[in-house]
Amino acid sequence: MMTSADRLFSYFPLLMTVLLLAALGVFAQWPSLWSAMLVLFVIYVLPPMAQRVMLRWAPLKQGICQIDGRTFSAWLASHHIQAFYDALPYLESLLRVFPGFYSMWLRMWGSRVGYGVEWPVRMDVLDRSLMDIGNRVVFSREVELVAHVRKKTDGGRSRVLVRTVRIGSYAFIGAGARVGAGASVPSNASVPEMAVVGVNEVFGDAVRHHEQAEAEFA
Repeated sequence: MMTSADRLFSYFPLLMTVLLLAALGVFAQWPSLWSAMLVLFVIYVLPPMAQRVMLRWAPLKQGICQIDGRTFSAWLASHHIQAFYDALPYLESLLRVFPGFYSMWLRMWGSRVGYGVEWPVRMDVLDRSLMDIGNRVVFSREVELVAHVRKKTDGGRSRVLVRTVRIGSYAFIGAGARVGAGASVPSNASVPEMAVVGVNEVFGDAVRHHEQAEAEFA
């Protein structure tokens, strides 16, 4: 269930497709540095800008939010804005080929990313504005960083837990590891391959820190 505003944002991937085709048409007709920059602007700059404007209007609150068709969900709108990269993941992977580009791009979304972070070409970051990553963190291939958990409730409604993923400086994240909403990896920690750092969990510590109401998402 979605509000009218949520439904409007659900068409953002279609808008991106139309604008990208138009920009490619301009480049094909008048190839130049400016038309190439227009294509790059549509692909990599427009979505973060759109999300930042949206979040100024409706800030994304961390914790549990309802998606019930009665109140606007900033998280759901953000999800729609980012869906273009889920459909075409190679566009995001391309940024990781060039040192520093992907970290800079995540900062455009609103994440905090330190210097010297090593990104593999193949990994998934599903909430691009909700990452807090320290200096010189190393990610191995197929790592997944997810700052939300969504659960269905009665009547077609759902509840979403949204919390920032935090990874301390000089941490190492092994291949295929998954770091969930509200999870924290301390500085200098080494997460083994295929490990799961669950919802609100501190790696290496069984204690989960947030409200009891969030326990159902763990």
